Amino acid sequence: MSEYEYGELGLAPVASVSAAENDGDDEDEVLEGYDRFREDCRPSYVDESAGEAFYDNQPWYFDTVEPSEFWDDFNEAYAGQFSSDQDFAQDLSEQMGDEIPDTWPQRYIDWEQAARELMYDYFESGGYYFRNI
Repeated sequence: MSEYEYGELGLAPVASVSAAENDGDDEDEVLEGYDRFREDCRPSYVDESAGEAFYDNQPWYFDTVEPSEFWDDFNEAYAGQFSSDQDFAQDLSEQMGDEIPDTWPQRYIDWEQAARELMYDYFESGGYYFRNI
């Protein structure tokens, strides 16, 4: 690059900016992706892996929201960590007040089918379960 450049007003000198003259502007840049939600706004009770799992499912949406909105959405959607969709379905059923003793006919509930239908309203990421919002 030459020390002169053509602009709207004609040929003008170009002042080069060295890295030393940058005044630390790099620190002011917006972090990309999930990193911008991790800094100091993540509630202390939230497992960081759960936050990452929530973000990984819909990063295109979360790239447009403020950190406080992200964590509000997280709190609204988070349903817990489970080893399978069936375990999640059983736990949710129990949370709703359904007593499911291991006797007939309750032990014949098709939890695989129940979980399949339940997952229309939820998603799983890394063992963490979230309600679609």
